[in-house]
Amino acid sequence: MKRKYSSKIFLDIAKEYEINIYYDKEDYYLIVKKFKKVIEPFITLNGNCLLDDGYFIVEIIPKNENYAIRIFLNDKKETLEYYFDITLRNGLDEESNIPYYDDLYLDITVKDNKIEILDENELQEALNNKEITKEQFDLANKTKDELVKTIKDKTNKYMNINVNKYLN
Repeated sequence: MKRKYSSKIFLDIAKEYEINIYYDKEDYYLIVKKFKKVIEPFITLNGNCLLDDGYFIVEIIPKNENYAIRIFLNDKKETLEYYFDITLRNGLDEESNIPYYDDLYLDITVKDNKIEILDENELQEALNNKEITKEQFDLANKTKDELVKTIKDKTNKYMNINVNKYLN
């Protein structure tokens, strides 16, 4: 299991970027990253460009859920993909004041209303290698099932946030 800090995710491909963290939300942290210039575009295995010059990532890290959301937007502020990391816990680092989450391997993507579950094999390997407990394994799968349901019936409140008002 790896702790991921919102101030570092995907910034290794940025030459020039802007980051804004909003702490004032009652039950989540919202992080906006604008990629002014990238070293090279981030293109998925199936050929989709998710990051390039002028693109955005909006991260929503709920304070009381076991997942974090990354929303990829192009330079026209159009949503390209939702990426959910299933997490053990989400929080705010006391020293750096940076939101983080402890990644439980399992991921979900949503693109054009198509839901895809990723890294189920990594979750199983983590259990087999005793990197996570059976309870953590079960939590990841339970969270995945609940998330898929809220995505399908369009009731996930974090997906329904109007993130465009945070983009500049």
